[in-house]
Formats: sequence, structure tokens, C-alpha cells
Amino acid sequence: MLRAGAFSAGRFVRAVTPCLLAAFLSCKNDLDRVAAIEVASASPDRITHNAEYFYTDSGHVRNRLRAGRIDEWATGPARRELSDGLELVFFDEEGVQQSVLTARRGRILEKEKRMEVYEQVVFVNVKGERLETEQLTWEQDSGRVFTEKAVRVQRGPDVIHGMGLDAAEDFSHYVIHRITGEVYVQDDTLATDAEGQ
Repeated sequence: MLRAGAFSAGRFVRAVTPCLLAAFLSCKNDLDRVAAIEVASASPDRITHNAEYFYTDSGHVRNRLRAGRIDEWATGPARRELSDGLELVFFDEEGVQQSVLTARRGRILEKEKRMEVYEQVVFVNVKGERLETEQLTWEQDSGRVFTEKAVRVQRGPDVIHGMGLDAAEDFSHYVIHRITGEVYVQDDTLATDAEGQ
């Protein structure tokens, strides 16, 4: 005889069985919902915000890269996409800053050792000369920077426009292609040069 409040195995099984059935039957995977939350294959492997990278050669810092966001892909093709603004600083062998390159976005292709920057590109060298363009490519192997796009170079009061440019990676020497613009020459400069000959 069972007393009130005593344990009954039959009552327990009858009470728990419907709960377990409900739990098992309600647990199913809707494949469409699962696919919707899977990470797309085009998504980056890693995302870094407010990133700062230092590139060295023989133990000396040669470049410092800062970017608002860097998306990195390890496959198909391996690359880094830079966005939310970027700054690349070039240093000489002694660690002295030689030039600064800024842009709104860019891409680094590690395998090709190439960096491409886009939108509001500004490159300023140690002499204060300023290059403005919309696209610029830096090839690390050759130490060369170039573009085929329209360029504007300001050197003091002189502003030179052109289509295309080739330069050293620190923008210390450059050649502007298809030049247009005005160069102001002081009157006494020509006289001084003539006297020196």
C-alpha cells in the first residue's frame, strides 16, 4: 500500500515520458536556417580593427602600417583588404621617417609582394613634396611606386599635373608622365645659373 507523497515509478514514467517526447521531437535542424547562419566562404579568415603592423628588414623597421580595419584571407588568393583609412610610413636604415602614404582603402597581395591603395591617396616625402592621386601601387621587390592614373604633385609653389608616375618607394625620386601644369621660376635663379657657368 502506498502512502500519500510516496514515490511511484509508474507515475514518474507517465509524467516524464510526455516531456521527453516533446523535447526530442521539437529538436530538429531546419537546413535552410542552418545554411543562413553559416559563415560564407567569401568571408575573411581574420578581421582586425585599429591594426598596426611593423615590417622589418635585417632587424630594422622599414615600414609601419596602420589601418582602421584589415580583413585577411589565407586562401583564394591570399590577401589583406585594408579599409577605414590607412597610413604607411617608410623609414630609412637609421629608422628616420622618410615619407608617409595615406589612403582610404587598399589591398596587400603577399605572394606578389605588392600593395595597392585607392581613394584619396596622398604621398608626402621628407622634402615636403606632396603627391595626390586615386590609385597607387607599391612593389616591394623593386622598391617602386607607380600609377597610370591622374596625378598632382605639389613642390612648394609649383603644382604639376600628369597622367601616370613612377617613383622610388620613399617618393624621394620620381618621374611624372604626360605633364601639364605651371612651374614658377624666379628671375634671379636664371641669372645665378648663367653667372656660375
